Amino acid sequence: MSEIDDLLKGIRSGAVVRPEPLFHRRSRLIIDTHYSSEHNILRNGLEEVEFENLKLISLDKLFNNKNEVFIGFGLPNVYLTIPNEEHNGYVKFAAFILWRQVSAIVPTKDRVQSGFLIRFRDLSSDLIEIIRQSMKKYSNQRFITCAYGNACVLNECGFTSGGSDLRNHFGARALFQQIYENGLEYQGQSLILDFIRTTNSTLEEHFHQVRRKELTSLGRTYNKVLNECLSSNPKGRAPLLDAKDIPMNPILQSDHLNSLITLQISHPGRFGAIIRKIWGSHTLFKIIPNEDKIDINKYLPETLRAFPLENPDLFTRIKKNFLFSRFVVMILRNEMASLWDDHGLFTSGSLASMMSIHTKDHPHPYNIVITGNYLIGMHNNPFLNSKLVNWLLSKHVLISGYDDDVRFAGEAWMEHQSNGLTLHLTNNSGTYKPNKEQLDNAAKFLNDALPGLIIQTHQNSESISPTIDQKQNNHFSFKTLFIILIPLIFYFIFILFIKN
Repeated sequence: MSEIDDLLKGIRSGAVVRPEPLFHRRSRLIIDTHYSSEHNILRNGLEEVEFENLKLISLDKLFNNKNEVFIGFGLPNVYLTIPNEEHNGYVKFAAFILWRQVSAIVPTKDRVQSGFLIRFRDLSSDLIEIIRQSMKKYSNQRFITCAYGNACVLNECGFTSGGSDLRNHFGARALFQQIYENGLEYQGQSLILDFIRTTNSTLEEHFHQVRRKELTSLGRTYNKVLNECLSSNPKGRAPLLDAKDIPMNPILQSDHLNSLITLQISHPGRFGAIIRKIWGSHTLFKIIPNEDKIDINKYLPETLRAFPLENPDLFTRIKKNFLFSRFVVMILRNEMASLWDDHGLFTSGSLASMMSIHTKDHPHPYNIVITGNYLIGMHNNPFLNSKLVNWLLSKHVLISGYDDDVRFAGEAWMEHQSNGLTLHLTNNSGTYKPNKEQLDNAAKFLNDALPGLIIQTHQNSESISPTIDQKQNNHFSFKTLFIILIPLIFYFIFILFIKN
């Protein structure tokens, strides 16, 4: 059984395993189960049902059994969930922020708040009973936050994270980050944890929203108490959720299990993590084919040079000598990709299913560079809808880091069809300017490196995000240039401060 099969054990809904970063912390493989009508697998994912500003998901649809143990992180509620004593449903430990209500063990009725779940894999029945007794001990008490209440329950059982007391963390985001970074131990023995996404939001987007909720918790609690006192209407009950399966479509026409590819994901330095909170997540990934089976020189023997024109125009000279000079690129790239997380070997089908879907209404292009050793790329997932920031941080020379062994550069996007996935490839790179022959050879390389995937090529003029035009040039006002320079100025101040 592969690692992905282990991760998906017990999951009923459509699910895709993909890496996701959490700010400057290392990336982890996430089980993504959120509903997406365009995705061949996630079309059978979890649909969120909204009730009183909460988004709920069905546990019957998520799991194929009644024996799972997990701690959920909604917006922003935290809840520890275990099987009920009859093992025909689930109960959760419900605590409330700012001592608003006493805690209680309540039946979930097979629905919980959507967000991110941390599943404790393969717990023994004895340990589940220990958790149940701890939940009973801390019932009918008041806590400063729901995260702290659940941390008390886990601490009473003997759980620690990185050897530290879970009760040191009062906020939902802080508690999640502690477990995400350091894992969980029970009496000194590490647990196997699975991180499950049930929401449309990425890991970083979700916990940005959690932080905003935490910062406004006092006002929200006041409004809830006021409404409870003034309202004479009976409190509504959340609806019961049906668990209906939707037939899934194939990812590849045929998956080659003997053709495994290494996947690595970047995570930023601490300063880069601060900048990405402003500019959004711009994560690099590396796909490293098996060199014993795939020889890049057979397909793309020639190297490409950045900014190859002998007589470039003024704007190209500004890019080459200032905006994207080697000095600037090295600074930005070192913060964007301070370290690389190696997530192991994957089949081409597993890798293809991880890619975001491109649709007409929601385009998701990837800027990619092929070198002599690997394919490296970036997918923009910004919190701010800024074409300028995307253009700045997705430049091929920034992705390659001025690598001297670049063989191809362009754009790619993934389209889901009923018979499988199609990877579209273009030679759209104003920096490296690959020709039509190199585009065709790059497609042949990808076809052999990712067997079973349909590859379609498009000339530069057919790209979905053409190179910067005159309209985009208008973004370069003094205000925009100032915004670009601010992070660089802070970086230099940061470096000087560290040296002193």
